[in-house]
Amino acid sequence: MHNLTEEQISALSNQLNLADGHAYRELSAEESAIIQNLPRIFMQVDRMQQREIELAYVQTFLGAARQTCDHDAWSYFMCFTASIGLEVVANYLRLEKRTAALIEPCFDNLHDILRRHDVPLQVFPEAWMQSRPDELPMHLERLEADVLFLVAPNNPSGMELPQENLQVVIDFCEKKKCLLVLDATFRFFQRPGAVYDQYAMLARSGIDCILIEDTGKTWPTKEIKAPFFSVSMGLAPRIAHIYSDFILHVSPVAIELLRNFVALGTEQVHAVIAANRLALQEALEGTCLCLQEGGRMSVAWLQVTGPRTATQWQALMAEHGLSVLTGVQFYWAHPHAGEKYLRVALQRNPAMFQLACTRLRALLTAEG
Repeated sequence: MHNLTEEQISALSNQLNLADGHAYRELSAEESAIIQNLPRIFMQVDRMQQREIELAYVQTFLGAARQTCDHDAWSYFMCFTASIGLEVVANYLRLEKRTAALIEPCFDNLHDILRRHDVPLQVFPEAWMQSRPDELPMHLERLEADVLFLVAPNNPSGMELPQENLQVVIDFCEKKKCLLVLDATFRFFQRPGAVYDQYAMLARSGIDCILIEDTGKTWPTKEIKAPFFSVSMGLAPRIAHIYSDFILHVSPVAIELLRNFVALGTEQVHAVIAANRLALQEALEGTCLCLQEGGRMSVAWLQVTGPRTATQWQALMAEHGLSVLTGVQFYWAHPHAGEKYLRVALQRNPAMFQLACTRLRALLTAEG
């Protein structure tokens, strides 16, 4: 079986590629102006120190995300991709002989990288993130791992971790001396009312923690990205030593370019996603595919009803030029559960997405 990234690579050349969750849409006028200024950015960074560029970027990013930027509480490590950050974390977990409770479902490269480093894994069911705060401690007590690895908002479902439940997780980690790893690479797709200052909460707690951040899912910068991961100070020296084997520094041009994109905000991002989500909802009305609640997530999670599996629907769609992902690989411990779901990317040009919806509707009407 191919992993999800291999499936996404195969879909890149397809006209109606709704497989990978990266941002492929036309630039807004403001975003186009940033690209026009790229020569100026290129020359400007020559007059700046790398550390100055990185600190300005992290401050802009966390400010846009409504998070506290505290250089006394965190060390920030720039990466070429968020997966490189994950690779550094996995190296640390292996060397420290840690065991991890990993959320399910999740994007399969989290599981694959941890497994490749022989990190023993236990399932953290996604639904626990939405448990009542008085019930969550009972669930957590069932875990035997010394690392909690969560994704919030979760990819693929968009499920969020409420503030009161993060506090429960923090209290558990403090009590059990657990490390918390929070993949927040879809951070900018939280519902406005669900945003709270995770960095401040975690810094106050004093627990060991790592947060992974990204830009590739949010801004259409043709795979020029500026992800980073944030490490609590107690872990920073050990992580920094491992990190140095992978990265000297990230291109200052990429960092400053993305700082400009982040500073624009996400209004255009969410406008496109909302329009495409509505078009998909209309295309699916009365069919065997049901759009699940996903807030403002940039991917749509579809439940499959009827006799066909997700894998069978994926194959049928591919025959009609539509590329999507099944839920099978997202359910890393229970792949059969993923046969009930398909994932559709929403960050696409609306005209292309409308064509995909029209074709999908015709297919579902004929075959469903």
